[in-house]
Amino acid sequence: MHGLVAEGREQEAVAFCISWEPGKSNAHYGAWMKALDEVTAINSRAFDTAADDGRDALTGRLPWAVAGLIAAAVLAVLGLCPRLARFR
Repeated sequence: MHGLVAEGREQEAVAFCISWEPGKSNAHYGAWMKALDEVTAINSRAFDTAADDGRDALTGRLPWAVAGLIAAAVLAVLGLCPRLARFR
């Protein structure tokens, strides 16, 4: 396009930029967008699969994690109560 403008062929440069004919700017852009959409779809499917796998892996561990947090909180309270009682 810049070469056409430099040669003084502005009409051809404009036609190149706005045409969907094969070999013109918009046709190249359309092919690029199609390829980009295909890659994006591959990545999206891979992400969805990984998210589902991670969710499935954590589903069975969630009750154990909650129980561990509750146990840690209870033990912390039991450990702090005697120490805090000295300040009363």
